[in-house]
Amino acid sequence: MDRATITELVGHVLAAFNERDLSHLDRCIAPDYQHPNPARARGRQGMRDAVADWLAAVEDTRLELDDLLVDGNRVTARMTFSGRQVGEVLGIPASGRTFSISVLDIFVVRDDMLVAHWDLMDRYALQQQLSAATV
Repeated sequence: MDRATITELVGHVLAAFNERDLSHLDRCIAPDYQHPNPARARGRQGMRDAVADWLAAVEDTRLELDDLLVDGNRVTARMTFSGRQVGEVLGIPASGRTFSISVLDIFVVRDDMLVAHWDLMDRYALQQQLSAATV
């Protein structure tokens, strides 16, 4: 897989958040997309629904790419996710507060589309910034 194609695919994920335009996901997410978290819906529509949930709960959304590593058909994207919470996020009621957290996604690419991913987000930092946790 060439780096330019991978950069374009990840760019569409970023654009879905930053432009608040879910149609970008149609250009990068395979119809049979898989997220290993059993609570997540499967397929492209499942990813569209998950992103839509975030966009509904977070205004001024920014997803910035900090680092991109490519190893065969696996891609690791280290990113910074930020915005202002206006709806419930991971069980935390709307606070109106801004946040900025680290996110790490590992994608699998097949036939020039993202077919699966695993993600890690700094949930403690998110909870702390939204006043749901104390130090």
